[in-house]
Amino acid sequence: MRMGLGGQVEGAGVIDSVFAVTTALRGSQGLGRRAAELAQRLGAPFIPREKRSTGEIIRAGGLEGVLVLGKERITYVYPGGEFFFHPGMAKLRIKEIANGKTDQMIKALDLRPGDSFLDCTLGLGSDAIVASFVSNGGEITGLESSPVICLLVSEGLSLYPGEDADDKELIRAMRRIRVICAGHGGYLASRPDNSVDVVYFDPMFRAPGKKSCAINSFRPLANISPLTPDALREALRVARRRVVLKESRKSNEFARLGINCISGGRYSPVAYGIIEKGVAADQ
Repeated sequence: MRMGLGGQVEGAGVIDSVFAVTTALRGSQGLGRRAAELAQRLGAPFIPREKRSTGEIIRAGGLEGVLVLGKERITYVYPGGEFFFHPGMAKLRIKEIANGKTDQMIKALDLRPGDSFLDCTLGLGSDAIVASFVSNGGEITGLESSPVICLLVSEGLSLYPGEDADDKELIRAMRRIRVICAGHGGYLASRPDNSVDVVYFDPMFRAPGKKSCAINSFRPLANISPLTPDALREALRVARRRVVLKESRKSNEFARLGINCISGGRYSPVAYGIIEKGVAADQ
């Protein structure tokens, strides 16, 4: 499936949530046609707005949420909140890297200019944006199995206008990311040996972070399956240099997967498990 109103999303993905597509309250006929087309591509119903609130549409349809197509952005609205694309902390992290500050993720990745990078769990795309900035021209690919998240993030990466003159590098980094709507298991299995420099996983943490409001807002849409040993082995086959897993510092996932090389800031709530190519995870 290819979808997108400004950018493109490659692949089919997996739909688990029950949602529909509608338009902004003052949507035009043209916007309605685009929303109906988007719904068809996503395999979801299109519900005309008809001056109803999103809450009314959700309750009437027994939905978990509704995807709202507006003139300038797409928003996923659910009971209690909404989710739309924003680069989040990527802007600040890029600024700090440019000023010589160490970014713990980039340190764990050992990412260098020109490196290729595969983010197997794209999510909001913040880590991929930072990796794209550091790689500076290397091939950057992000996989996302949720079609809704994939659509929102792909559109955002393609169309985000920036907020000030200092956003030029941020925008360039965003535009370089190729988004594929697919689960990492099948995608990794299809890739040749040693075909990407660094493979990265940032799966949804087993326990939601209390302070991660942006992440928790799209958690109902996300794939919360834990990383499997088979996926890790495939990632090692595909990677030329290393595989990195981001997890909560107190998580048992590193031990479960046999990853003993752990990196990260001393006081950071997250850490990075590193597997060098040719070094077994449990060594």
